[in-house]
Amino acid sequence: MRELLETRGWVRVPNISTRAALVELAFSIGLPVPSPTGELVKELRIAGGAAKPNTFSAIHGRGAFPLHTDTAFWPLQARYLVLRAYGDTRRCTIVQTFESLLNQFDEGTSRLAANSLWLSQNDRTRFYCSMKGQVGTSIAWRYDHNCMSPVNRAALELRESLDARLSSCLTESIDWSGEEAAVLANWRVLHGRGPAPTGEGLRILERIYVR
Repeated sequence: MRELLETRGWVRVPNISTRAALVELAFSIGLPVPSPTGELVKELRIAGGAAKPNTFSAIHGRGAFPLHTDTAFWPLQARYLVLRAYGDTRRCTIVQTFESLLNQFDEGTSRLAANSLWLSQNDRTRFYCSMKGQVGTSIAWRYDHNCMSPVNRAALELRESLDARLSSCLTESIDWSGEEAAVLANWRVLHGRGPAPTGEGLRILERIYVR
């Protein structure tokens, strides 16, 4: 699994149909950590207007979510995301590796990413960071339009380019069955929520952060 995570950026794991199995999977790849609201397994439901201000749900409602990195507001973001969807699973999750995304731009964009300076903040944290970080021998990417504000010219130029492309770039799709999980390398891929299907019912996405 780790080899696929390092090359492809995400992997499906079959036969994960319970929360207990999801937690066991998370412990098999690292140390699960609670979400900012305290739950080890966070239930994400489609919000209809009562969402916390400045969150994706408050901004986009029942619509699609743009590509982003989870926990970009942590000084060291979660390395992996472990996900499972059940209920009305017709709505997909979209993923895109940073490498593939930047390959759709010219070489100058990669230099902007390395030289960009951002202010990442929410109601709990505030710190400066680059889009491209180094953790030991690994590269740790981050990008979240909601919590990251450009500070220098490189970041400003990069945001303009990214925002113009993210909604139309080529992505992969995770089509949920309710009987499997997906593990995403959060340092390597962006992910988002696909568009709503017609007559969508209750869909619950369980998420575990792993360091």
